[in-house]
Amino acid sequence: MKRLLLLLFVALAATSGSYAQDRVEPYMTVDLTSAYLWRGQKNAGVSVQPVLGLKWRGLNFYVWGNEQLAPPSGQPVKHEIDFFLKYAVTPRFTVGLKDVYVNTRGAGFFSFGSIPHAANGLDVLLHYDFKYVNLEWTTTIAGYDGYTLGGHRSYGSYLIVSAPLHWMHVDWTPSVGIVPYYCSRYSDDDSHGFHVNMAALKAAHTFEFGRNKSMSIAPYMQLMVNPSARTAYFQVGAHFEFQPMKL
Repeated sequence: MKRLLLLLFVALAATSGSYAQDRVEPYMTVDLTSAYLWRGQKNAGVSVQPVLGLKWRGLNFYVWGNEQLAPPSGQPVKHEIDFFLKYAVTPRFTVGLKDVYVNTRGAGFFSFGSIPHAANGLDVLLHYDFKYVNLEWTTTIAGYDGYTLGGHRSYGSYLIVSAPLHWMHVDWTPSVGIVPYYCSRYSDDDSHGFHVNMAALKAAHTFEFGRNKSMSIAPYMQLMVNPSARTAYFQVGAHFEFQPMKL
């Protein structure tokens, strides 16, 4: 684990001639969605998901949020704020850190105490683009996590395999989510270890407009099935993006 962290920070500190942008590029996006789906689970109903980000020389820092617009009666209002720091080591290989904060758990914002008292979880992220297939691996290294069967921190990990393609003017993204070893956060795990808890197909079409295509709208639909829990979800939404530097 220490070697992995060292590699990550070295990569974040490195510079690469492949990225010639000298100016910081801000961007803003927002999703309006019928449901917040995550790793074969439904975390919230109708939600708005804004993003504020900055890009510079392969570095990408952004803040992502989820706010449920109509929480169920009698339940607390739940929201999530995630901080991402990513670095593109090469055009295909990206490393990063992700901090996940959820207000309904733990002891408050930026609390990384013991697992039951942590509102935040810190993840290491690795992503590789094999051109036709993408792999993304995340591992929780601090804060909120799950437990092993023996009651210890699990360093919960997750692998997403996706194969995005463009066909008939539509962007299709089939994906599979894999839990590689037991983590108590995944209550659908009857195998006590390796299992597939997500199989999804997303379809979207992007409309670009504005000066230099600085704005875009991408309506989408997604079907997500959880083979372990034998559940399925259908989602519709729209992704809006604005890039001021293109104006």
